[in-house]
Amino acid sequence: MKSLFTDDSPPVQPEPPSGPFALVALEQAVDKQLHYSIPPQLRTMLQVGQRVSVPLGRGNRRTYGYIVGIDPVAGYPRIKPLLGIDDARVLVDAKLMALSRWMSRYYCCPLGTVLESVIPSAVKKRVGLGQLTMVRLAVTPNEAQAALETIRSPKRRAVLARLLQLKAGESIELARLAGESGVRPPTIKKMVVAGLLHIEKQADLAGLTPPPQPPRQLESDIALNSEQAEVFNQLAPRMRDGGFSVNLLLGVTGSGKTEVYLQCLRQVIERGRQAIVLVPEIALTPQTVRRFTGRFTNVAILHSGLSAGERHRQWQMISQGQAQVVVGARSAIFAPLPNLGAIVVDEEHEASYKQDTAPRYQGRDVAIKRAQLENVPILLGSATPSLETYWKVKTQEAASSQSSYHLLNLPHRVRGLAMPVIELVNMKEAARYRRGIHLLTERLEHLLHSTLQNKHQAILLLNRRGYANFVYCPSCQTAIQCKYCDATMTYHRAAGMGGGGGRLESGLHTGQLHCHYCLAVNPLPATCPQCNKRLTLFGLGTQRVEEELKTKFPDLRFERVDSDTMHNSRDYEKLLNRFAAGEIQVLLGTQMIAKGLDYPNVTLVGVISGDTALSLPDFRAAERTFQLITQVAGRAGRGDSPGRVVVQTFMPEDLTIQSAISQDYSGFAARELLSRQEVGLPPYARMVRLVMRDQDPLKLQKLAEQIAATVLQLAAAEPLVAVKGPMPCAISRIAGYHRSQIVMTCRGPEPMQRILLALRIGGDLARSERIAVDVDPTSLL
Repeated sequence: MKSLFTDDSPPVQPEPPSGPFALVALEQAVDKQLHYSIPPQLRTMLQVGQRVSVPLGRGNRRTYGYIVGIDPVAGYPRIKPLLGIDDARVLVDAKLMALSRWMSRYYCCPLGTVLESVIPSAVKKRVGLGQLTMVRLAVTPNEAQAALETIRSPKRRAVLARLLQLKAGESIELARLAGESGVRPPTIKKMVVAGLLHIEKQADLAGLTPPPQPPRQLESDIALNSEQAEVFNQLAPRMRDGGFSVNLLLGVTGSGKTEVYLQCLRQVIERGRQAIVLVPEIALTPQTVRRFTGRFTNVAILHSGLSAGERHRQWQMISQGQAQVVVGARSAIFAPLPNLGAIVVDEEHEASYKQDTAPRYQGRDVAIKRAQLENVPILLGSATPSLETYWKVKTQEAASSQSSYHLLNLPHRVRGLAMPVIELVNMKEAARYRRGIHLLTERLEHLLHSTLQNKHQAILLLNRRGYANFVYCPSCQTAIQCKYCDATMTYHRAAGMGGGGGRLESGLHTGQLHCHYCLAVNPLPATCPQCNKRLTLFGLGTQRVEEELKTKFPDLRFERVDSDTMHNSRDYEKLLNRFAAGEIQVLLGTQMIAKGLDYPNVTLVGVISGDTALSLPDFRAAERTFQLITQVAGRAGRGDSPGRVVVQTFMPEDLTIQSAISQDYSGFAARELLSRQEVGLPPYARMVRLVMRDQDPLKLQKLAEQIAATVLQLAAAEPLVAVKGPMPCAISRIAGYHRSQIVMTCRGPEPMQRILLALRIGGDLARSERIAVDVDPTSLL
């Protein structure tokens, strides 16, 4: 018999929540978007692109994310409600949202993580914003009118009467409403409890309004020479009429590319539109920024050197359409311009356009994609374009006369100035005729003396900081390695030590050992830790050249410029101002001084070691060496006095060095592209690199084999995809983590994107702290 207490009725099913639903991309690394129900009081205010707070997990932890869609139905029966709107502004408009979705797909990164990169931290935290308490009706006007007729309290009636005078959905500040209604704020807050009113916090944008600037006289355009005019005449219609096009301006150093940028952007601004100008690193190009601010009334600058409040102010000015031109580093490509008309990417070949943390995007490629989505022209400029860009433009232009890709050339310097004379000095030969170790050859020393006697200035480049990059024991033949990385440590002389390498009276060196990968710092041991014998310093760095300059040129006014001496952009700009004023005769530094400098009094450039990067285990080593030598050589002879460049090298016969000496970009590109085509490397193939890491080498091996097996299984359905690995990275351990990699290559990106999508759906890439996905990597180290 059935029990008296048995309930045979079917279980009551909870009513499915009614729409609409907000689709939210969380800022946390959650690789999917989640639906949340929208409370009734928020439905009229919620918009795609706003930042909101939502509950997450079993504990309903408050988490932040972005509204990426509003859907009528949800995919799950049990939906949590949205907690609130964190910022009422639309932080990501429709076009930036489309760009973010493309980045999420292409660079294999959660959409919320991409949106975190799009919106500056100062904007998300609302730095510099005051808060306004705003009040609006929580019921319809008809319902409010009905309530007004039944409420007896004159104070509440006065509040409702004032709110009924507003437009539907409009709000009024709490203090103003109280004053105009003749009540106190607590009275209004009690009406919220009754469900008649809704109170919310809104940003007070008045705090971000920049102070008024006095009118200033703008600089006039400089007359273009015949080559510049020919290029400008081709670009002007594209800039004026709009439409997507990719224009590569290949111009030698000193050919006046920046002036072409400026006059092209004037075409855009005169049509009432705005422009973005990307530079490799804003701290390194103050002259470029000054040229733009001298030509245009409203120029916004976005870079990491700004305070949080100033960065937010600049962003707000841009979003309101008050900026004609936005100048900044790679993240400036996300500037929320409401009427974008053109994009310029200066020095498009620079590796600093590549982001090294998720999302690992290439700023140049994102700029091209944004230009395509906004249907505007993009202008890429460089004296040494990346081979990917050069090959793409050349092949697309040759394929069709109607192509959107165009190559433009400026083969000569402005004002008829000659390119600098470049000399090659064989360091092996030079060492035979001099005793001791000399980083400056006799030829370079002689030319430096002559330059200083003529009251000119010089730049000396060595792209390696520190004093010596090897601390070596000749007895047991071991080099001191970092405890946490599979890399040798670099000796840095103690700060403030002069000539002599910072030696004690006993002859021992003072200073520290630095790891340039994990940034570990150790004291320099007095003897070898293995055999207790004396250590020897090998290799070269900017500190060692500095020591030699002080010894050989005791009266020389020079400064060392590297990341050890330049702590921020202001330090660098102050130093360049002193150099421009003639207070400094010689700049010695790393690649920081190889780009963006235009000083007419510089007549000598010395490259201390032209082959420093050629031995790196990276297929782009030759390209980077050619670019660095060519770029730094272009700093000489930009004034009326002729320039001279000395390139010191231990590999004088290397074809890359020879091409850089002759400034033959087309010849270098043809030879390098042919060698890459033979082995199927970019640009003839696209590349994806999966880097896995773990402190336990056995766990790493297991993880790498598991991922590799899945990749190989998926690649079986994509016969065009080649898979290599798992294999150790070139530097197999960094910061205590062992590293392994899988490299995929394919002629086009689509097959690899399908594999990455399958990995994402399967959850194989969910452990973002242990697996990094690098699409189109610029470095294989």
